[in-house]
This record gives sequence, structure tokens and C-alpha cells, in this order.
Amino acid sequence: MGAKAYPFAYGLYPFGDRRYGILLRLFILACGAALLFLSPARAGSLSLEKKIQEKRLLLERATVKEKSILEELQDLAREISRYSREIKNLEGQIRELKKEIEALSQTISHLEEKKKRLKARLSQEMALLATLSRTTWMNLLFEPREINEFLRREDYLYLIIQNESEKLKTLRQTMEDIAFLRAEKEKKIQEYRERQEDLRKKVAELRLLKKEKETLLEEVRRNKRLYREMLSLLEAAKEEMETLAREMAETRRQLQALKKEKRREPKEGLPHLRPLFEVKGLLVAPVKGKLLRFFGLDRDPFTGKYAFSPGIYIGAPPGTPVVAPFLARASRLRWVEGQGQVLVLDHGYGFVSMLGGLDQVNVALGEYVRTGQPLGTVADSPFGPSGVYYELRRGNRPLNPLEWLDLKTLRLVR
Repeated sequence: MGAKAYPFAYGLYPFGDRRYGILLRLFILACGAALLFLSPARAGSLSLEKKIQEKRLLLERATVKEKSILEELQDLAREISRYSREIKNLEGQIRELKKEIEALSQTISHLEEKKKRLKARLSQEMALLATLSRTTWMNLLFEPREINEFLRREDYLYLIIQNESEKLKTLRQTMEDIAFLRAEKEKKIQEYRERQEDLRKKVAELRLLKKEKETLLEEVRRNKRLYREMLSLLEAAKEEMETLAREMAETRRQLQALKKEKRREPKEGLPHLRPLFEVKGLLVAPVKGKLLRFFGLDRDPFTGKYAFSPGIYIGAPPGTPVVAPFLARASRLRWVEGQGQVLVLDHGYGFVSMLGGLDQVNVALGEYVRTGQPLGTVADSPFGPSGVYYELRRGNRPLNPLEWLDLKTLRLVR
């Protein structure tokens, strides 16, 4: 059973936690119980495929929802940014208006000073005119010939007072205009501040809405992760159940083949092959020696690199006899570069032994060999330590030879 067919073999759990493997096993048992004990309609509704489709649909909906929320968050961020820029612009305009109001206030202050001076001068001129009128009229009683000069001076003074009065009137109008302009600008500032307050409230509302959307997004993403994990769990369960179904079908096929082969009468003069199940742990080692490479992930004695090995390598001197592990028929013999002669023994019932590293082979193809019968000798290896490579298979699946061999003649410690 390889790691590809069973992702939980060797501790390779898909989510980094052994509890998922336990959950998967329980889930498979529950599905099996449902298939065995429930009605076909009910079992069909609880099928893995339907559940996978449901989880995929939920995952797609969560993805669409996530995309929609992200778009809404982007719109909210743009709206908040726009309002924040507008608030900042209003602050700049308010500062400019305050500067203008300050300038207008200073202008009004200057005009106020000018108005005071003008009113003081006008009062002085009025007082002068009154004094001049009283004294001049008294003088005219004694000197009537100076009346023309008096009238000329009085007219001139009246003109000055009239001119000053016009200036004062104009000054008052100017001050009123400036005061009106200042009031308008202060009113504008108030409007800007009210607008700022409204914008700040909107920004606060949008930020609150944004926070709610972010919370919703986190929930959607959490659900999405959960759906993805459940989908992975269901797909792994489906794959394992399909693998188990294939293995059960293969086992049934092999059992039927074993029954047929068991019932089949051997030809006269030919030995009767026995299933290797009956002698597990009792097979004879091809040679006596030290085990240089183990089954599975191990270091290659020739390259020094670690790789998966479907068989074992037993070190032995060149010329050492190589014997048959069990009763079998010599089915194939070929030369493999770097491995020497490779002999394939068919034990029947789907079991096959492969022996590599042979020099001379003393059996012919199709010949039956008995347990412990010499097959040939160990060849001299030019690449590393000499010995025999032994691989045991059932069908296309390699088996660990150490579980089938009698280990008394092997040295397992390196």
C-alpha cells in the first residue's frame, strides 16, 4: 500500500494533525455503515460525491461572497478617502477665511481710528465756526466794512465742514461694507464647519461599516477554510474508499484465482505449488550474508544516496551459491547492466521472486526448482560490494522480504 494511495500512511496527514486521520477513518466507517444498513435512497443521499458537490458549492459561494465583500471594502475605503480629502480641503479654506477675516478686522480697526480722527477734526471745525460766528458778528457792529471778508471766511469754513462730513459718511459706508463682508466670511466659516462635522459623522459611520465588513470577511474566510478542509477530507476519504474498493475487488479476484488454482490438479510429474501465505517467515534466504540494503527508504550501497528500494541487498563473496527461496518455476532470465543475471521465479498464486547479481545460472526457463535448490552463483560487482538483490512481489506490489524470509542466516546489524 503506497503513500500515494493512502495519504495517511507514514504519518502524512493533509492538515498537519493526526486527528484528521482519525476523523477520516471514522468518517469512512460511518459511510460504510450507511451504505450497509441504510436504504439505497438514503445511502445515495449520503454519498460522498453528493457531499463533495455540496462542499464545493459552499466553497464557491464563500469565494463569491469574499470577492463581493472585498469590493465593498474597496468602495468604502475610496469613500472614506474622498471624505477625508474634502475635510482637509475645508480645513484649508477655513484657515484662508480666518486670515481674510483677520485682515478685514485690522482694516476696520484702521478705519475706526481714521473715523475718530475725522470726527475730532470735524468737531474742532464746528466749534471754530461757532466761535467765529459769535465774534465776527459782534465786530461787524463796529466795523461794517469787513462783512465781505467775514462772509468769505464763513463760506470757506462751511465748505471744509461739508467736505469732512462727506468723508465721514463715506468712511462709515466703507466700514459697514467691510463689516458685512466679514460677517459673510464668518457665516461661510460656520457653514464649512457644519459641513466638516457632517463629513466627520459620515466618515465615522463608514469606518464602523468597514469594521463590520472586515469582521464579516474574516468570518467568510474562516468558513472558506473550513469548507476547503472538509472538501479535502471528503476527497481524501473518497480516494481511500475507491482504493479500498479496488483492493477488495483485486483481493476477490485473487481469491477466486487461488481457489481455481487450488482445485486445479497438477500435471503428472510436476510439483504442486503452495501459496506463500502458508510459509510466511519460513522462506530460505537466497544467500547467507550481511544485509546491506533494507526494504523501503534506505541508502544505496553503490551510489550512497537514499532512495526507495522495493527489495533487499544481501552481501556475499563472488562465487557464493544462490538458492531458491521456495518451490517455484523459473519464468524469466535476463541480463541487466550493473546487476548481472536477473532470474525471475514464479511461485504461483500471484507471488514472484526476483534475484539479481547472479553470475552463472544452473536452471533452465520453465524448470521447477525446489526450496533451497542451487540456482547459480554470486557475480563479482564492479560498482560496489558483491551480493544478491532479492525482491518479492505479489501482483505489481512489492512486499518486504524480511517479513517472509527465515532471518536466521542473515545478519541484520550494519
